[in-house]
Amino acid sequence: SMDNQVKALEHFETALRKYGKLGNPMEKARVWARMGQLYQAQGKLDQAQKFYQQALQTFAALDDDINQSATLFAMGQLEMKRGNYETAENHLRQSIEVTENVRSMSTTRDLIAAFSATVHDRYLQYIQCLMRRNDKQAAVQAFEISESARARSLAEFLRGTETNLLAHVDPELARQEKSLRYSIRAKENEKVDLVRGKYEKENLEKLDAELAQLEEQYKSVSATISQRYPAYDQITRPRGWDLSRIQREVIKDDDTLLLEYILGSDKSYVWAITREGFSAHEITGEVGKTAETLYNLLKAPKGNENELTQTAGVLSQMVLSPVAGQLNKRRIIVIADGALNYIPFQMLPSPSSNPEPLVAQHEIINAPSASILGELREEVAGRGVRSKVLAAFGNPALGTRPTDQASNQVASGEHLRYALRDIELNGDNFDLSAIGELFFAEREINSLREIATPAATFAATGVAANRKQLFSMDFSQYAILHFATHGFLDPKRPEHSGILLSMVDDQGKQQKGFISLQDVYSLRAPVDLVVLSACRSGLGREIRGEGLVGLTRGFMYAGATTVVASLWKVDDEATSELMKRFYIEMLQNKKTPDEALRLAQNIIRQTPGWSAPHFWAGFTLQGEYKYVVHSRPGWRRYSVVIVIGLLLIVSVSVAGLYRYRVRGSAVK
Repeated sequence: SMDNQVKALEHFETALRKYGKLGNPMEKARVWARMGQLYQAQGKLDQAQKFYQQALQTFAALDDDINQSATLFAMGQLEMKRGNYETAENHLRQSIEVTENVRSMSTTRDLIAAFSATVHDRYLQYIQCLMRRNDKQAAVQAFEISESARARSLAEFLRGTETNLLAHVDPELARQEKSLRYSIRAKENEKVDLVRGKYEKENLEKLDAELAQLEEQYKSVSATISQRYPAYDQITRPRGWDLSRIQREVIKDDDTLLLEYILGSDKSYVWAITREGFSAHEITGEVGKTAETLYNLLKAPKGNENELTQTAGVLSQMVLSPVAGQLNKRRIIVIADGALNYIPFQMLPSPSSNPEPLVAQHEIINAPSASILGELREEVAGRGVRSKVLAAFGNPALGTRPTDQASNQVASGEHLRYALRDIELNGDNFDLSAIGELFFAEREINSLREIATPAATFAATGVAANRKQLFSMDFSQYAILHFATHGFLDPKRPEHSGILLSMVDDQGKQQKGFISLQDVYSLRAPVDLVVLSACRSGLGREIRGEGLVGLTRGFMYAGATTVVASLWKVDDEATSELMKRFYIEMLQNKKTPDEALRLAQNIIRQTPGWSAPHFWAGFTLQGEYKYVVHSRPGWRRYSVVIVIGLLLIVSVSVAGLYRYRVRGSAVK
């Protein structure tokens, strides 16, 4: 209200006088920035700009990159309100450049919370500013910024949750990295405390010199770790690929279309990319709200079929009709954003008059970003055939018998408690019995063992499917790691996403069985494929999909090339049958994972009783797709060439033999 704004302004004026007397320039600058925000909210843009400018000059003088970046972001928003898009673009670009150079984001001593200026917010605002130009060059630049944004947002998310990315790094290097990181943080806080009051110039210069020395040492250690452990480098120092490289190395052929989405509060966009083409389109309508409605209809086993069909059609018109002319490709790669991360595009109807879902004609692949997909492809190229096919964990012992009811209330720990509550399985009373046993999981594991052959399979079920077993295995021998157990994609607290293994030991005693997102990042699993066949999730507002992306990317960081996961708890029997078909197509018929999943889903959707998308559409494939599981990389790609080459050799040999005989006859 106006009264509150007047009171806030009076409070800020008092604070300015106080910090002026104390000789505290940093706090004065923060107050100026907040005053700018207040005036901007009132529509007094000239006054807001004046205070932002004062704050920016002080932050720059104090080398306070974090607050400088936040203020530049606010100034960019202000100029967009004025319609000065060129100036806004300049401020927003500077904000991102400063962000790129900041190694770690502070959580308390800055203006990040005040301006809601997360890494994602800054990139999104810059992208929207670029897209207003309505020219191809700006649209290409916006797409490349989107690629960088996805990697940076994940890095920010992992930092915020303090996920350990050094579990498999040389212990001494890990110790040095941690020690230097903490020393730099302490020195930065010391500098903040110094400039809060009156200080001697030589003291600040001394601190800056010490900080610079620590920074150089940290860069050296980080460079060594990055060189030895490429996956760590990809996560901590993400680099987006440019358009031409994505077209050349990710899309590659003429039968693939890549769709990358960015959802904003006022405007949303989709970029459509083929090997030779590029186009950008604005999306109209409330995409996030429609996606949320559709998701809730999809996860219900007995939903309103007419409402589901209608909502799917509405969302299809929003996100697919702008690119309808390019949906003639067999393969569609989807880089989703926000609530679209939770929508399986294979169930969306074509935006044309054909009511068939996309899965009828198209293979659908999802990926965290096109750049990550390219990096995964590079990793696959160097892998050979594994000695074994399948490592499977399924139907873990949850200890959910009635006599165990009381102990179940406390056995799960904080992560599982939050996950269960946030996806509303059982409200605040997180009883494990609310999850239930997976009765067909045992049958699923047995079927997969027969398909992969018993000799090439390791299977752990019941109490044997436990945390200790998971972390003690050498997965480099296996092509596939399969979990037929409960998985949770927590939308409110993505760091609490994870999977559930045995909660009791063979004596019936409680044990830790929840494998959190942080645990996944410390796992070593360099397999071709990870399958999570019993995930469930809840979708709330303001969700960008970090839980799903974080968990998927976690298994990729652990070494997996591809992840197949369900977006909701699917019927146990239908899941078992779909997995059986999926594995038959992959391992016996030698289909690529994307081909195998499409064929399996089409079989299930044509099965009486399972035709609703709830039963077949929940599984999505994330990551690389151009390989045959448990086969030499590139074999399918080059098999035709090899056959042709052999035929040529035979032809040349026959011709040579014929000439030899003719020549011999002539001599005689």
